[in-house]
Amino acid sequence: MTNAWRVSLAVVLICGAVAARAAGQTVVPPRGTGTVSLTFENYHHSGHFDKVGHKNTNGATESKVFLTQVDFGVTDTIGLNVSLPFVASKYTGPDVYYVEGIETHPGPLDDRTYHGAFQDLRFEGRRMFLAGPVAMMPFVAGSIPTHHYQTRGEAVPGRYRRGLQLGVNTETALDAVLPHLYLHAKYAYEALQRIDNFPHTSSNIELEPGYVATSRIDIRSLVSWEIAHKGPTVAQLRPDWINHDRFINSNYLNVGAGTSFWLTQTLEIYAVWIQTVRGDHGAHVARTLAFGVNRSFGGGGLPTLGR
Repeated sequence: MTNAWRVSLAVVLICGAVAARAAGQTVVPPRGTGTVSLTFENYHHSGHFDKVGHKNTNGATESKVFLTQVDFGVTDTIGLNVSLPFVASKYTGPDVYYVEGIETHPGPLDDRTYHGAFQDLRFEGRRMFLAGPVAMMPFVAGSIPTHHYQTRGEAVPGRYRRGLQLGVNTETALDAVLPHLYLHAKYAYEALQRIDNFPHTSSNIELEPGYVATSRIDIRSLVSWEIAHKGPTVAQLRPDWINHDRFINSNYLNVGAGTSFWLTQTLEIYAVWIQTVRGDHGAHVARTLAFGVNRSFGGGGLPTLGR
């Protein structure tokens, strides 16, 4: 599986889930206000999980990701989020390796130097509903490649496939359990553009308990799953194996933790750590460390549920 695709998931589902929520992006910002978020992510990928979950050292890669996000309140209940990652990756694996017994060679960009490019522009619209202490936000999101980029190998920007996500975010304060404790949960069903008649569908699930430690400091943990539904088999990909990275669909489990600190009412910094602890069918053996800053605009602050 391509390094850039796992990077993409890390950017959208980790930085977008943890760091962006630190800016209050789970709930919809008041009309005419919003936040701008800048995130730097260091992604270390030492190999893959094979089809039965065993680790190998195939296709190791180092990646640096720069993510820009804007979140805006169109109305008091409708929000729009736009994000764009710049991915720079360097292949560090062997000259030849084997995947399911098939001899596999690095791609054109896998020359052990960094190659960078913008990836896919992502738009997300969400609608907030309040049911007592619970905020629910159904959303629809789409991603579009910014340009025609290389997809063969590991050190590539992405898969060059359009994507569609449908899902829901929920968040609630858990003051009855512990004052200033809150829980965020997210489910998303994703379908990627069908290419060569190969489908690609999956479910993404996140659970994130958070604690408002002080008026300036939040602490949170994260558990996230990707569950593969439809995708081609190794046998189906074998005739065009040189392009197999673009199509493989895998399962994985991530755990992590993060913290954020409000420098002012409108400026926040944050850090997030993520580790892949289990996977199969090409998931990366990876760890991620991300740092970022959020700045509000339009007169809004940076509220967090439970604060």
